[in-house]
Amino acid sequence: MLAAAVLVGAALVGPDASWDLRNYHLYNGYAVLHGRVGVDLVPAQMQTFNAPTLDVIYNLLLHACNGTPRFLNALLALPYAIAAVLVLLLARRQLPPLQAFTAALIGITGAAALPTLATTMNVMLPAACVLGAVLLLLGRADAPPSGPACLGAGLLGGAAVGLHLTTAPYVLGLMMILPVSAGCGRRGRSLAWLIVGGALGAGLFGGLWWWTLWQRFGNPVFPYFNNVFRSPWAEPVRIADLRFMPRSVMQALFYPLFWAWEPQTLVTELPSCDPRIALGWMAALVIAVRKAYQRGYPRGRQQPETDRAAAMLPAFWAMSFVGWEVCFSILRYLAVLELLSGVLIMMALRPVLARLSSEWQRTCSVAVVIVLLGLTTYPDWGRATGGQRAVAVTLPAIPGGSLVVLLDPSPMSYVAAFAAGDLRFVGANNNLIHLGDRNRLAEQIATAIRTQPGPLWGLEMPRESPGAADATLHAYGLRRAPGCVAVRSNLDNDGIMACPLERIRGE
Repeated sequence: MLAAAVLVGAALVGPDASWDLRNYHLYNGYAVLHGRVGVDLVPAQMQTFNAPTLDVIYNLLLHACNGTPRFLNALLALPYAIAAVLVLLLARRQLPPLQAFTAALIGITGAAALPTLATTMNVMLPAACVLGAVLLLLGRADAPPSGPACLGAGLLGGAAVGLHLTTAPYVLGLMMILPVSAGCGRRGRSLAWLIVGGALGAGLFGGLWWWTLWQRFGNPVFPYFNNVFRSPWAEPVRIADLRFMPRSVMQALFYPLFWAWEPQTLVTELPSCDPRIALGWMAALVIAVRKAYQRGYPRGRQQPETDRAAAMLPAFWAMSFVGWEVCFSILRYLAVLELLSGVLIMMALRPVLARLSSEWQRTCSVAVVIVLLGLTTYPDWGRATGGQRAVAVTLPAIPGGSLVVLLDPSPMSYVAAFAAGDLRFVGANNNLIHLGDRNRLAEQIATAIRTQPGPLWGLEMPRESPGAADATLHAYGLRRAPGCVAVRSNLDNDGIMACPLERIRGE
């Protein structure tokens, strides 16, 4: 029922029109399927080099289902439905049916996960892999995970990293589960199985792409961590989005409280607030303290929470959160912990609820869900306007053989997927290529523009990046020629302008 509700809800919302879709999810899959990798130059900014596996799947689905946007949305929501089922299975291992359903409902309606429903943000499939790994490691309440279970958990965790590098902190969380789940003599073997599985999973789902980047740029995660690999194709600096990192030690220690009650832009680009992570932390601490206290009970008098999950879930939660906060502090990358927040909250409340009648338990469960929904402010990542197609784009008549220069850092690369195959797209001023850069990639782009023998066109989005296109034109000795026209698109309300370009005399 929970999975069906997710799919129905997905069919009722508009098609994805998020910044990520417009910037790279649509383009990256298209580029792989149509041999554009290495032909176009950085049209999707630094995200041009993100692992394209999930984007290829999206492009195949879009090609088959663009004319049925509701059905496409339902297909895109399948990973979300799987994640919801896995959360419910995890909850059922620790809680009675009503409380388990409440826990799952709390988890799947958070501000990190729910706004990504039926989008290409690629959060839920890696999250489902991590949740599957947690399920395997939980095993039976009275026995540590077996070697095959650890291997399977490693495979799933590695697959998540191969699909999306931002899930790496959860691998640390999975490793933290083992010291509290396996006996002293088995911890080393269990960890070895987990690591072997992780290496296999990551290699299977991300290895080919990482090898391709290594061969071409000398950096397997190009352009990230280029302060370490120092590829000459990009600046030798750490490329990271640090906007959402804690501003002080005090904020780092209590970060979830800062976005729990009032809409903030601390951990995401758009105002949002959600108490689930803060309450999840409180619940994890309550469970851990209760677990430690119960160790002193005489044998035979232990409470239900003396099983391994009472220690394993808080350990996974704590290590994963620390890794997330150190690496990203971006809300949507916290989706796995958000999905588990309801399980921890209801586990912490279980002794209290057990003293109530069945009717009061139902009332309290409904009340908890309603209160949390009322306290949550969801970011709106953008949905396309209504129509018969999920993505509808019409370009002006750009002559064959043209070089199309993306003049500002707005998300415009998706346009290439609807252009003639003999056009070449080049990003000249974005979050990777900056005016004045002297690395090999910047030089290759400058050469392509300078030596282009055929027509030059420019794409720009003035309302999103005012003034940036003018700076790019000046830097490359270009100017707009008469004949600018809007690109018709339901993803950004015709916000992109396409202009023929000409060289300034003497350049």
